[in-house]
Amino acid sequence: MLSGLGLTTFGILSARLYYLQVTRAEDYTVLSDNNRFNYHIIIPSRGRILDRSGEPLALNRQDYRLTLVAEQVPDVDATLDKINDVVPLSEKNRKRVFSDIKRHAKFVPVLIEDHLSWDQFAALNLRAPEIPGVVPQVGDVRSYPHHGVFSHVLGYVGSAGPSDVEKDNDPLLKQPTFRMGKTGVEAAVDKTLRGKSGRLKVEVNAVGRIVREWPEEENQAASGKDVWLTLDASLQKYAAELFEEDSGGVAVMDVMTGELRVLLSMPTFDGNLFVSGLTQKDMDEMNSDERRPQFNKVIGGGYPPASTFKMSVMLAVLKNKVINPKERIICSGKVRVGNRNFHCWKRRGHGPMDFMDALKHSCDTYFYEMAQRLSIDKVAEVATSLGLGQRFDLGIRGQTSGIVPTQVWKQKRLGQGWRMGDSLNAFIGQGFVLTTPLQLAVMAARIANGRKAVSPHLIIGDDAPKFGDLGVDHEHMAMVQKAMWRVCSEPGGTAYRHNALGFEGIEMAGKTGTGQVRGISASERASGVIHNRELPWKLRDHSIFVGYAPFNGPRFAVGTIVEHGGSGAKRAANITRALLKRVLENDGIPELLERDALR
Repeated sequence: MLSGLGLTTFGILSARLYYLQVTRAEDYTVLSDNNRFNYHIIIPSRGRILDRSGEPLALNRQDYRLTLVAEQVPDVDATLDKINDVVPLSEKNRKRVFSDIKRHAKFVPVLIEDHLSWDQFAALNLRAPEIPGVVPQVGDVRSYPHHGVFSHVLGYVGSAGPSDVEKDNDPLLKQPTFRMGKTGVEAAVDKTLRGKSGRLKVEVNAVGRIVREWPEEENQAASGKDVWLTLDASLQKYAAELFEEDSGGVAVMDVMTGELRVLLSMPTFDGNLFVSGLTQKDMDEMNSDERRPQFNKVIGGGYPPASTFKMSVMLAVLKNKVINPKERIICSGKVRVGNRNFHCWKRRGHGPMDFMDALKHSCDTYFYEMAQRLSIDKVAEVATSLGLGQRFDLGIRGQTSGIVPTQVWKQKRLGQGWRMGDSLNAFIGQGFVLTTPLQLAVMAARIANGRKAVSPHLIIGDDAPKFGDLGVDHEHMAMVQKAMWRVCSEPGGTAYRHNALGFEGIEMAGKTGTGQVRGISASERASGVIHNRELPWKLRDHSIFVGYAPFNGPRFAVGTIVEHGGSGAKRAANITRALLKRVLENDGIPELLERDALR
């Protein structure tokens, strides 16, 4: 009987062993693996951003960092104390680590410190066996080799916030060391640049230290794709050099394709500061700078276009046949409308001015007369068709539409009816009219093209904009083009002598603008208007210029605004001329035209 009981017990034990070792073998293997193995999310290398010729504008460099896995750390405070012996940790940083631990799952690595020196990284690796759950890592960090020249366009990267995670379920966003695009091109094409996360199986010991890696082919990370821009790095840097210490913005645009070769706001800031960690001192310096380096003026600044707006008025005047182009208007230096005098910029007047003379000399009196013959709504139609008052699909945020006022606009915005004084101011590009440097470049490009409503394009690979017809009479446009040529080429033109680009047979067309930012009293006019150089910087006029070249067979257009730079015939015109010369050289147009002339 005892032997029977023994056999029964042995049978039960054997069956149980068979069940555990054979039937449930796979289940217990998984449990065993969970005890011995962990999975780490692999953050892919971010794609580069390149200029039109492949010059890197944003890339990655090696970065040493330290992370902590909370579930493997028995005492976080004590662990941070040990780390502090090698890498000093501020109280603010310690609080941030605890906050990150609470926000993330315990198995997700939390960043303790990045941008470590090699000596710090090496020392932490030596002490790693005595600090469980702490993992020194080599990763990538974003780098902007041209520092500030492209900062407003490129934007910068940063940690994903709660709202980002809510909108996007990509597991990468939950990794504390991952950086996503926050502004500019970095944000516009973030999903293209970020790539695809991978997963690495690692074997760990009893204290969570990695002892072996088990790469799995199907779980490899995929690097982000490179993004190419239409910008020309050498031309963008040259434009920044031309601005020197001045503030403002400039855009250079291909009048046939819409490709932007330059999109620059000055002064700028070093995008690398947002990668390494912007200090309070850095922020205070930017916020206290009256030139607003952090503000993207080229697409977001609103400035009175001044006399560059007069091309819109001219085309509207021709379209609506309110004057014979040969009719002369006498400019005595001022016009009285109602109980107010409206002054021409030339105190003693220009004398008799016809249509072409009015733009060449930028005679305000002529345009005051047009304001009394034509409604603002008719001018607004033309100005809008030329690109003013518009936002363009560049992919990057921060654009302002500016203002092309109408009677309805004023009633809605201010609850007031339109007055004749409003028209007189608007017809010379002052008053309510506001534009950006980009919009001025688009206007110049559309005038140069003459037929198509060419729109700006920034990111290569995006769907290129399709251009509709401009809808302007070709003869009317030819008259405005010729008048812009006379501005630069004939004595008395407000930009005379700026036509010399230095190439045989290549001329420039353009228009100056001096944007007034302060009112001038009658007493000041009587005693003599104070010169810009005698005024505080913020009270000086804006210097504005638009131009394109070559005049025959146009290729490139430029819109330039120098904040408080004085007359448009000076700073802005000089910058525009230099940029047009350089972009023509870069594209080999002078040599091409010379070869054609010799055939």
